[in-house]
Amino acid sequence: MAKKAQAPKAEAKKQNWLQRQWNTLKTWAHDMKVELKKVHWPKRDELVKACVSVLLCVAIVGVFVWVLDGLAAAVISALLRLFQH
Repeated sequence: MAKKAQAPKAEAKKQNWLQRQWNTLKTWAHDMKVELKKVHWPKRDELVKACVSVLLCVAIVGVFVWVLDGLAAAVISALLRLFQH
């Protein structure tokens, strides 16, 4: 008769849930540190220019939406008054 193949024995003791979570957290923190070293952090003048341009764009879009909202409200009011009688 042929001998049954034995299942390979677990070489290392299986870690419990807390150890696995701790190892996962350590790996994540290490990977985060490595990635943050690759980031190009802007200088102060670059940051100020970017913030000013973002605020300017937000203001322009805000005014545009405000004007369109006013026009839409005026058109709807006129239509309601027209069909009210």
